Amino acid sequence: MDLNKLLIFAKIAEYQSFTKAASHLGMDKSTISTKLSQLEAHLGVRLLNRSTRSVTLTESGAKYYEYCRQAVEIAEEAENFSSSLGDEAVGLLRISAANNYSKLIIESAIKPFMEANPKVKVEMIIEYRTADLIQENIDIAIRLGIGPLEDSSLIAQKVLTGSIGIYCAPSYIKKYGKISSIDELNNSKIVEFTISARPKITISKDGVSHKITTKDKEFKTNDLAAVKQASIAGLGVCILPKHSANDAVKSKELVEIFSDWEIEPFSIYAVYPSREWMPEKLRVFLKYLKELDKNLLK
Repeated sequence: MDLNKLLIFAKIAEYQSFTKAASHLGMDKSTISTKLSQLEAHLGVRLLNRSTRSVTLTESGAKYYEYCRQAVEIAEEAENFSSSLGDEAVGLLRISAANNYSKLIIESAIKPFMEANPKVKVEMIIEYRTADLIQENIDIAIRLGIGPLEDSSLIAQKVLTGSIGIYCAPSYIKKYGKISSIDELNNSKIVEFTISARPKITISKDGVSHKITTKDKEFKTNDLAAVKQASIAGLGVCILPKHSANDAVKSKELVEIFSDWEIEPFSIYAVYPSREWMPEKLRVFLKYLKELDKNLLK
C-alpha cells in the first residue's frame, strides 16, 4: 500500500477539491488525479463522485475516509514530534562510562546539563567493557585512552587530558629494593589495570624513549581504585593518573618513582556514533563535555 495515495485521497476529501488538495500538497492536479484513480483501482471501489463543479464522497469513500483521516492525523503528529526532537534537547540520553570517571562526569557535566535541560532524562551504564553503541542504543560513551583510540566507524572526541605517574608502596621498596632503571621496572611485580586495547606506555628521559613492558603481573583488575589499593597493600608497582594517586602520596601510602621522567599522558574521550543527524540532546551534552575544566585531572 502506497501511503502517499491515502494522504492524497484524504486531502481531496477534506478540501472537496482536486485543485485545493494539489496546492496544499505541492503537486500537480493531474498527478493527484492519477494517484486517486490508482487507489480506487487497487481497492476495487469508487471513493469519490467527480463532476465539473463538485467532488463528493461515495458511501464507500466516506467510510474509507475515516480510516485515512486518522492515519494522516497520526502521521502529522509524528512528523511534528520528530521535528521538535531535532530542535530541542528532549528524551533519554544513555551514557556508557567506567566507574573510575563516573563521579567526575556526573558532578562536572551531567548535573549542570540536566539543570539546564529539564526535558532530558539520563541513564548512565557503568561498565568496564567496550560497549557496542549501535546495538545497545547508547548515545555516548566516556572512554579512557593513552594516545589516539583505535580506528573505527565511531567518532572519538578528546575532552580531558591528565598526567600519569608510577607508584609503589614503601613496603614494596623495603621488600624488593629501590627501582631506578627501566630494566628494574620491567622486572618488577606489577599491579595491572586491565582495559580493552591496552597500549604500552611510553616513558622517556633525555630524549630517549622506552616502552614499559613489565611481565610479572600477579594482580590484575579492571578498576583503578582497586589498582591503587592493591599497590598500597604492597602487591606491586602501579601506573595511575596522578590526580587519583595524590592523596595516597601525601599520606605516604604510596611513593612516586621515576618522577623526573616524562610519561605519556592519558585522555578521556567522548565516543559517539555519528555527526550526522545528531539528536539535540547529544549535541548539547557534548558542549558541556567540551567546557569541562581542564584542571579536573591535575
